[in-house]
Amino acid sequence: MNQNESMIIDSYTEGGNVIYPNFHLSMQPGIIIGIHTDVSKIHTLIQWFSKQSNTYTHFRENALYERLTVREYINFCLKLFNASSEKVENLLKLFALVEQKSIKISKLSNGEKQRLKLIHTYLNQAPIQVLEEPFQNIDEFSKQKVIQLLDVLQKQNKTVILLSNNFEDLIVSSTEIHRLDAMGLHALDVKEDETEPASPSFESAPIRLDKIPTKKNDKIILFNPPEIDYIESVEGVVSLYVAGETYPCTLSLNDLEQKLTPFGFFRSHRSYIVNLQKVREIITWTRNSYSLALNSNEKTIVPLSKNKLADLKEILGI
Repeated sequence: MNQNESMIIDSYTEGGNVIYPNFHLSMQPGIIIGIHTDVSKIHTLIQWFSKQSNTYTHFRENALYERLTVREYINFCLKLFNASSEKVENLLKLFALVEQKSIKISKLSNGEKQRLKLIHTYLNQAPIQVLEEPFQNIDEFSKQKVIQLLDVLQKQNKTVILLSNNFEDLIVSSTEIHRLDAMGLHALDVKEDETEPASPSFESAPIRLDKIPTKKNDKIILFNPPEIDYIESVEGVVSLYVAGETYPCTLSLNDLEQKLTPFGFFRSHRSYIVNLQKVREIITWTRNSYSLALNSNEKTIVPLSKNKLADLKEILGI
């Protein structure tokens, strides 16, 4: 694969509705790209990738020959992929199945079976490897072994694409993370949490950051304002909602209101800030009760205070 090669993934529509538009995916050898999206989109994407000539797709539910022992199955795979240079013993160690080598596959645990399935990903020579939910419902030991395998694939200069609806799994395993929704593909800024404060710079000029920081599992995730659906404060705990996912934020609701108002956000309630670009409908429940319906798959409803209604109408010109 050439450096900075770009793949164009076709759009997907269903019943006249755009589930996701077509999008570009920039790739380099030796990187792991995590795509966070829902199960239905994962299913559609994995089917699309499976039709590409330069791509190998790992379906999580691929079948195993359960009457074979682990050693017999590995020998079968070596012949299937014409990988005579590989040694069975080395593969048993890589996939942590040395003690299970003489056991029939039907007797293996779920984690052991999932590790064994990934031998196809290791042996095939396609430059792009697409894995469907490689961490789903497996034990912690198996997760660590999968991460080690991904490291090996990186060293082989393969491009690995992980499809998952679990954001935490992608954080610990991916070089870069994207979110796919009905609006397209969005790159997420994720970095390790810094435990030591940076040295102060007395000559640097003040800078303005438009990104909103959140923290999850010792990772700092930075969101662009347009990605945020709404913000909620419950008993002093502030949370950002992005595509149905919740992300804790250390900024106060007042600070966020000040930062986000120029980007089209509105304080609809003492405990809520909403992205007006995501609002589909103003709902009148009673003469004194209102809500905002957001344009999302979750049919999200955000409260609107009576005393905020006039301000909102003025902003919207209605």
